[in-house]
Amino acid sequence: MTRALDHIPATSPSLPQTLRTERLTLRPFAASDLEAYVAYYAGARTDGVGGAKPRHQAVERFLTMAGQWAIRGFGRYAMDLQGRAIGHVGPMQQDSTDPIEMTWTLWDAADEGKGFATEAARAVLSAWTGPRLLAHVDRENAASLRVVQRLGFVEDTTATSPPWIPNGRVFLAPESLPE
Repeated sequence: MTRALDHIPATSPSLPQTLRTERLTLRPFAASDLEAYVAYYAGARTDGVGGAKPRHQAVERFLTMAGQWAIRGFGRYAMDLQGRAIGHVGPMQQDSTDPIEMTWTLWDAADEGKGFATEAARAVLSAWTGPRLLAHVDRENAASLRVVQRLGFVEDTTATSPPWIPNGRVFLAPESLPE
């Protein structure tokens, strides 16, 4: 598999534990977020990232997201809207040999189309001190394709998407965020 950003040297990435935007608090995951995440992973919204999973696998994924902070010193945040987790956002690195990927997901379609993913991702990208991030987006995911466009990501047509997104496209984060 060709990997985007193979030429970028490793740095010590970091992020603050909590970020705030105009409407959202990006915070560590809490036990109270689990049921909303499990409900998300039981549905069709996961088609672009490998499909629905049984509860035990969704719980394992949730705990993995929460635990990445302890292992890597950075990770994904819960997107909190007025005390309710509506999704997650932030950098993910499954294996230390993989490039670091910027991710965002809204857990319920009712929260889509309101700019939450773009707002949250912009805050994370603004605070990020590590190497240039990339994003994998399923070709059919029009909402995430709009997010990468709004954030100024550029497609890397030489890169291959990972196996869990077989219909994916790879985008590189901008050197600086558009206004």
